[in-house]
Amino acid sequence: MKHRIIKLIRSPLPCDIFFMPYLYLYFFFLLLFYRLQSGCCKPPTQCGYTFVNPTYWISPINNAADMDCLQWNNDQNQLCYNCDSCKAGLLANLKEEWRRADIILLITLVALICIYLVGCCAFRNAKTEDLFRRYKQGYT
Repeated sequence: MKHRIIKLIRSPLPCDIFFMPYLYLYFFFLLLFYRLQSGCCKPPTQCGYTFVNPTYWISPINNAADMDCLQWNNDQNQLCYNCDSCKAGLLANLKEEWRRADIILLITLVALICIYLVGCCAFRNAKTEDLFRRYKQGYT
């Protein structure tokens, strides 16, 4: 299971935005990154890495501020996929997707309950009409 999750994270989709050319650091940081992109595709902010381009960062002299700082690698197949920030981003994305799924399932459940209640009422009315029809036929 863990290997499938890592394969999903390492797919090129999360980090595609980083392969576009940016002329200035300012334009790069104006982008709104998803949690997964921010955690997996760039080094953690507290590490103090120097931006060269979106796919290459210069390591500070002392990067022992956090374990994620030590795990960052400029290799495009590694980046920060083993970092805690990447794992937290993945969990945040999964939580958001499951919340959407829960809302859809709740709406579906309410719709099915409404359909069931309408069906029960229709069945009851059909039985009542049949009972009254027999009753009326017997006395007329």
